[in-house]
Amino acid sequence: MSAIPLTVSAPARAGWLVDRRHDLLSTVGGFAVSLSLVGLHVWGGVSSLVLWWAWVLALDGPHLFATVSRTYLDAREWQTRRRLLLGSLAWFAAGPVSFALSAVMGTKLPFALFMTLAALWAYWHVVRQHYGIMALYQRKAGEAQPFDRRLDSVTLYTGLIAPFVAFAVTHPGARKQLGLLGPPTWEPVVAGACFALVLALVVFHAGRQVQRHRAGLKVNGPKLLMMGAALALTAVVFWPPLSARMDFIMFAVAVTAFHNVQYHGIVWFYHRNRYHAAGVDPAPFGWAPRVSSRFAIYAACGLVFTLVYRGLGCGFGAHPGCGVFDAKTQLGAGLTLRNLMECFIWGFALHHYYLDQKIWRVSRDTRLNRDLKLGTSPSA
Repeated sequence: MSAIPLTVSAPARAGWLVDRRHDLLSTVGGFAVSLSLVGLHVWGGVSSLVLWWAWVLALDGPHLFATVSRTYLDAREWQTRRRLLLGSLAWFAAGPVSFALSAVMGTKLPFALFMTLAALWAYWHVVRQHYGIMALYQRKAGEAQPFDRRLDSVTLYTGLIAPFVAFAVTHPGARKQLGLLGPPTWEPVVAGACFALVLALVVFHAGRQVQRHRAGLKVNGPKLLMMGAALALTAVVFWPPLSARMDFIMFAVAVTAFHNVQYHGIVWFYHRNRYHAAGVDPAPFGWAPRVSSRFAIYAACGLVFTLVYRGLGCGFGAHPGCGVFDAKTQLGAGLTLRNLMECFIWGFALHHYYLDQKIWRVSRDTRLNRDLKLGTSPSA
């Protein structure tokens, strides 16, 4: 490692994204929430169905509303992003179109492909948020050295994706989804290699931080804390001996709860700066300042939003534990009204994934840099 250059073009600036307390609540708090849900299920014997609904109502549904609150409820966003806000609604049609193709073709294949790709995008969305927050910490600290930024990226992406691959080829529920129906043969070897690769990268990354410290360069503690929490949670949740004890629906809960807490933290900070900072007139922003005037109001609006769209899905049996009003009407290719509603409800998530990747581009948005108090220009 001694051959790696240690010079930097500008002095590094240490800093939390918001402040120490806020960042610890988002990072350590989100990590603790996810681990607590896993512990309640694996060691506490709490039903995965109960935990799934608690997560949906308290965190996941409201985090979709968080995006709505800073886009569709912001009058100025409507002025500058009208085409994006209207065009992104087309994602609600993606599921029903795949359903229609299955009905016309007489095969479940288009429907099954849609459901699989939607689930994969859901996890990729979590990965990308972790990367985005890591990049915010890099920008906040003024990190500009290409080698270290690249090492951060490789370590984070590998640490989040490799354990997921290990889970996919070892967990009974995931194996069934992939069509791996026989007893495991090569799969444990692949899983072991995935975790070995992550461990090697983490050790190398840690060694690099020691090298930076000895060279008198700044070690970005807040960024490393966030990366460590994300990698540790992923390793724990997808570790085969533990994952084998978890119901399949618990994996969405475990990996996404941390993401939800982080997201609420970033959006709430954005709201305080954009709509409620000293000297800011909230009137031109429309409803966004009203729903974010107090956290209790923001949380209540998120819960109502969740109850409406999840309640609709529940009524047609599209969610675990629901189905009182599911008519089980056959609509072709062995698919039912419940399957059609599943496709539609996925539209809320897909719309969120797509819109989210467009509205948080700090590398291109001067105003967003200001609203997140990054203190840098988009080209930095």
